[in-house]
Amino acid sequence: MGCLAIVNLLLRVVSFVCLATCVTILTTSSSNMSVASIFHGEVEVKYHFTDFYAYRYMLACSGTGFLYSLIQTAIAIIQAKTGDCISDKLVHFDVYADKIMSMIVGTGAAAGFGLTVDLSRLPNHAMVTVDFLNKENAAASFCLAGFVCNMISSFISFKLFKDDYMYDC
Repeated sequence: MGCLAIVNLLLRVVSFVCLATCVTILTTSSSNMSVASIFHGEVEVKYHFTDFYAYRYMLACSGTGFLYSLIQTAIAIIQAKTGDCISDKLVHFDVYADKIMSMIVGTGAAAGFGLTVDLSRLPNHAMVTVDFLNKENAAASFCLAGFVCNMISSFISFKLFKDDYMYDC
């Protein structure tokens, strides 16, 4: 169990870092664009990620996953150090919450990728700049990496749960 607990800890740390990076990229990305107007000439327009619902959803999912990974990293440190879980009820929480949270983070990544593809297909990038789309695509990539780490960690948590608690009878 010691090796699996360490791998679980490593995956949780990687997930935490990926989701922190996703949140950071999302909250700092914006786009300045000059738009030609018939009545006002050149108008400077500034876009933020908050102007698009799918990017807001990706932030909510990755932010929730970030907080969950923070809690689970602390639990994984305790589990790797002591070799045992804090309580039996926490094991059930690990098994089921890991799957739910990884799916939430995965849907956030999918929403980010989907909107980025849709916006990049607009003629002449009518709404946003390529730099903005690249930043959002990078954020969605980190969110996807966090999803993969959470999902693998959920399988490891289930393996630890199954080995320790299901076959003790």
